[in-house]
This record gives sequence, structure tokens and C-alpha cells, in this order.
Amino acid sequence: MFWLASFIMRRQMNAVLVVSVFAVLSVVIAPFGLLSGAALSLVVLRLGLGPGIKVMLGAGLAVALIAFVAKGGEVGAVLGFVLIAMAVTWSPLLLLSWVLRQTRSMSTTMVIATIVAMVVVLMMYLLVGEPVAWWRQALEQTFLLAQADTSLPLSPADLERVLDALSRAMTGLLGAGILLSLMGSIFLARWWQSLLYNRGGFRAEFLALRLDYRVSILLLLVLSLMFITKGIWGQLAGDLLVVLLALYTLVGLAFVHGLVALTGAHVGILFALYLLLAFLLPQMMIFLAAAGYTDSWLNLRERVRLKRQGKSGSDDESGDDQ
Repeated sequence: MFWLASFIMRRQMNAVLVVSVFAVLSVVIAPFGLLSGAALSLVVLRLGLGPGIKVMLGAGLAVALIAFVAKGGEVGAVLGFVLIAMAVTWSPLLLLSWVLRQTRSMSTTMVIATIVAMVVVLMMYLLVGEPVAWWRQALEQTFLLAQADTSLPLSPADLERVLDALSRAMTGLLGAGILLSLMGSIFLARWWQSLLYNRGGFRAEFLALRLDYRVSILLLLVLSLMFITKGIWGQLAGDLLVVLLALYTLVGLAFVHGLVALTGAHVGILFALYLLLAFLLPQMMIFLAAAGYTDSWLNLRERVRLKRQGKSGSDDESGDDQ
């Protein structure tokens, strides 16, 4: 990845090329979107907001030209694609990268990214009124087309249950997906920045990542709202809770990495963690979110660090006595 980060920072046209090419490729292979966003974020982190805006506009123009050729001159579809890319991905990344550059606080950046994702959830409710019904209609059409093309082995009753579950979950998953996508690009950009200009900087920043306990109060409020309200307000609270779950999952990952580093535990623990994430994603997200949430109140990593320092000091004194 060092060569790619170096190529991006060599000149702004290189950054425009990387952002636009990976943005187009992300239409076919979604993870390429993280690389596109990370390239834009890296420019802002290193050079500032002005160069980042120039790269975003240049990449938007390049993507528009590519999409114009691919769509055969459908101007409306091309313009819509570019505007969606800028509004949903690039503009928030400019904001978050600028915040991280100014504050040098990954936790502050994560909180603002969470607010962005929660605003998207709220906008869904404001724009479509009843997101569950909206998703139900969209998913029903998608599943009917899939069944016609691939003969999905779903009975009408099974299809009904799947559609019902997915339609209720999609708005929250959309918000969580936006949060994870934005922070994935930010993490990658910060890592690239550390490779180029500050070796080991991202590792130290990530291992120390935790949220203030006051952010945790918001989760308690949303959880309370979900339990004491019904109907659309309860559904909204549930969707916002999914976004907060994604936030604390990232904090939980940092917590586990930090504990492994502090205690000198075998790196195989991290390998097992990511293996479990691949196969038991919902359960592991809840586990990690609980760990990150608990650490925000108790600062467990600091307690472990102080305990190990005290033990090390005691061992040193014993050695001096001998």
C-alpha cells in the first residue's frame, strides 16, 4: 500500500485518477469504494481542505465523463450518479478528514461520522415517511426479479418472513453501513499517512481509541426511547441504535487490539477475533460493542496499564533489594 499512498501524494492529478478510477470500480466491487474515499481523505489530511475540494471536483468530472460514455449519453443518470457519490461519500469524507486534521482526535471524528450516519437515518424517515413500507416495496421487486432469474428456493411464506425482517432492518443497516464505510476510509487514509510521514502513528492512535462516557449516555437515551415508545418512534430509535452499535463495535476492536498490545498476548487472539467476525458477525458486533461501551465508562485499558506498571515497579524494587 505504500506505493499507492506515495503515488497519490506525488501530485493532485494522481489523486484525481485514483479517486475516480476506484469510485467507478466500486460499482462492480464495493470495497474499492474504501480506496477511493481513502485517497481523497489522505489529500485532506496532508494538504488541507482546499486541495481536497479540488480533487473531489476533478474526480467528479472524471467519473461523470466515464459514466456518460458508459450510459450512452444519458445525462440525467450520469448527473445523478455523480451527485450521489459526492453527497453520500465524498462530501462527508472531506468534513471528517478536515475535522481529524484540525483536532487530531480520532474519537471526535468518529462521533461526527456517527452524527452523519444518524442524519441519513432521520432523512429516510423525513423523505419517505414510512421506511419499512418503502424498503418492503423495493426489496419485494428485487426478490421477485432474483427468483425469476435464478429460481431462489423460497416458498411464499419464507419469502414473506425474509422480506419482513429485511425491511425492518434496512434503514438501520444503511446508517451503520455509511458509518463503517466512512471510518474505513478514514482509518485507511490515516494508516497511509503514517506510512509516509509518521511511522507507527496510526497504530498508537488506534490502540488508544476510546469514547468519552458522555457519548455513552446518548446510547442509553436511544435505548430507553426504543423501549418506551411504539410505532414509528420505536422503529426510529431501533435504527439509531444499530448505528450506535456499529460505532461501539469499532471502539471494541480498538479495545481488544489495545489489550493485546498492553498484555503482550499472542497475536493469534486477533486472528481468532477476525475469524469469528467473518462467521458470527451479529454476535461478535454485540460482544465488541459491549466491550467498547464498558471501556468508555471504566477506562479498562488504563487500569490494565497502571496495574502492569505497578507490578513492573514492584519487580524492579525486589531486584534492587537482592
